[in-house]
Amino acid sequence: MSELLPLNDNNLSKEKLVKPITLAYFFIGIIELIAEFNKDITLILLSKPLLMPLLIALYFCLSKKINTLYIISIIVVWFANVFFIFDSFTYVLLGTTFYIIHRLLIIITVFKVLKFPGYFPLLIGCIPFLFIFLIVLNSTYTVLGNSLYLFILQGLLLIVFGGYSLGNYILKSNKSNTYLLLCALLFAAAQFIVVMKIVYVSFNIFQPIAMMLFIFGQYLQCHFMLLEEKKKWRLDIINSQKKGHS
Repeated sequence: MSELLPLNDNNLSKEKLVKPITLAYFFIGIIELIAEFNKDITLILLSKPLLMPLLIALYFCLSKKINTLYIISIIVVWFANVFFIFDSFTYVLLGTTFYIIHRLLIIITVFKVLKFPGYFPLLIGCIPFLFIFLIVLNSTYTVLGNSLYLFILQGLLLIVFGGYSLGNYILKSNKSNTYLLLCALLFAAAQFIVVMKIVYVSFNIFQPIAMMLFIFGQYLQCHFMLLEEKKKWRLDIINSQKKGHS
């Protein structure tokens, strides 16, 4: 990720930390996947809470202008991850609530940094995510019980997020829009896997897969934020130079 922003005297020291932080993020991610597969609660407690702080550290090392709302969204999803470690209904409910807040904050953040694609591209973009959501809902609504309404709310937010991502990608398939679309697809797949875990309780593989999708999805989301910040930073420099010559 060090290629996202040019080096200068102010960020050279931070750039040196990018590679070790990135390696640490994925190393801890691998440990977390192993812990989830083995249902090792102790190892999960040691690894899972480290993922989001490492991602924030990576973002701080590469960002030219910190997006506070994005940082808050990562902190919120950190709480969600911690709550999801425990199996009690109360903690799962809290985790789901925090994850919904996280998704809402990310949608607001993306709406602010990315140009609205227009209603027609947005509608077209929503269709495949809506189709997937309806298939999953039709297959699992009988076993969701009290979680049904929260699942529907998560699904609607994901449809909007996915539609916005795909709509922008349709209009302009640049690098940042590609990252955002991949991020939306990974999160959609993760939600599908989580629901499958509820249906097929005896299969240990679903939780590690969902977590793997989450880890890569968050990493790509960070890439997207940095690329959009880089574009805005360059545009601000160009505009300031034009004002200086006028």
